Amino acid sequence: MLKAMEKVFREFGLDYFLVGALARDIRLSSHKDFTAKRKTKDIDIAVMLDNEEQFYAIKYALVVTGDFEESEYKAIKLIYKGGIEVDLLPFGEIENEDRELELSRHALLVMDMSGFKEVHPFVDTLTIAEGLSLSVCTLEGLVILKLIASDDNPSRTKDITDIEHFLEVYFELNSDEIYSGYLDIMDIYNTGSSIYLPLVSARVVGRKMKTILSGHDETTEHIKTILNKRPVATWQAMLDGLNDE
Repeated sequence: MLKAMEKVFREFGLDYFLVGALARDIRLSSHKDFTAKRKTKDIDIAVMLDNEEQFYAIKYALVVTGDFEESEYKAIKLIYKGGIEVDLLPFGEIENEDRELELSRHALLVMDMSGFKEVHPFVDTLTIAEGLSLSVCTLEGLVILKLIASDDNPSRTKDITDIEHFLEVYFELNSDEIYSGYLDIMDIYNTGSSIYLPLVSARVVGRKMKTILSGHDETTEHIKTILNKRPVATWQAMLDGLNDE
């Protein structure tokens, strides 16, 4: 499926990257002992686009391959071979001045795309399968997107579950980098705390989010506001990382 999509995106000269559950699973799979808390039911792909017409042209090109069909219910959704759901998430110049995606054909669809342009420059290209390399959102980028999504729709508790799971395993996934670049954070917290490593991880994530969000003051303040709403030690550690000089 991804190879079929990659071929179409390449023909259009598009910049795109994996987000959502598949990006989460790929990031967690870098450690043999870690798996996602939830199984992947769909695929989310962020696609940088200029306008709505370009979106429909790409969607049509995917449908005419014969592998994809349109969803009756949602303009951004395709169904791969009658099974896997694929959400195309357009961002970039296609957004309006309020950072929203507006698709006017059929039923009007409006989505907040805050965060996608911010995380895009920091994606990594990873080998997904033999002969297939794709750009994948970083864990820190996923945290940003999930914070915004959960705030926009508080019923999306799965985003909170994913963020907290990231913080539980983040140290093991990134211990070499933390030891080499973030030793000062390891001295901030009480090593006897049962959540010592998640606190360290959260502070590191906060600092990395600050780098990703540099120059995007409005989104930075939005993320700080979201973190302030949840009085949990690890979330406050992320906030502290965002505020670190």
